[in-house]
Amino acid sequence: MFITEKDFSSPRWRRAFPEATLAIAGQDNTDTDHDGLVWVLTGQPGWEQLIRRQSARGRTVLALTRRPQLDELRRALTAGARGYLEAMSSTAILTQAAATTRAGGMWLPAELVNRMVGLLSPLLAQTPPAARPNGYDLSLLTNRERQVMAEVLSGASNKRIALTLNITERTVKAHLSSVFEKLGARDRMHLMLLAHGQEQS
Repeated sequence: MFITEKDFSSPRWRRAFPEATLAIAGQDNTDTDHDGLVWVLTGQPGWEQLIRRQSARGRTVLALTRRPQLDELRRALTAGARGYLEAMSSTAILTQAAATTRAGGMWLPAELVNRMVGLLSPLLAQTPPAARPNGYDLSLLTNRERQVMAEVLSGASNKRIALTLNITERTVKAHLSSVFEKLGARDRMHLMLLAHGQEQS
């Protein structure tokens, strides 16, 4: 179900999810029984309450934005959204976001995650590393994987890492996937928390 405002929708929503229903915020049809994903357009009156209400009913909610912003991302996640992406995303991105959140993951825009990592890096660097979580062993990483990890912890994007290390973005992604697997990290943010001893699982 897509909860949007009058006169705002995308044909890509219907192409990605032919069986989805379209509901207009403020009308009674937003509270009908529904077992699938719920997509809520941000920026409309009461959008955070809509996310909270749908999340409280046990539904997986994704926030659709017209313009990605860090503050809005924070508000969406605080309200209970499991994903945050552009409302005009391609059908491929919409279906990937749906599959990821259905599997229990989160879907966030890479550029905003990189900015968050960059903002948090100086703060976390001031905190002395605590005991490393079980299985967190840098000796498992190759020299190149350590270099990629160091760049990630500085807040660099995959493109920036590729330029810095003179490798392709595809190679960066491969190294990063290997780092995640070896260290038990779920994503960039989790890697940063692990690296600074802020999370023990």
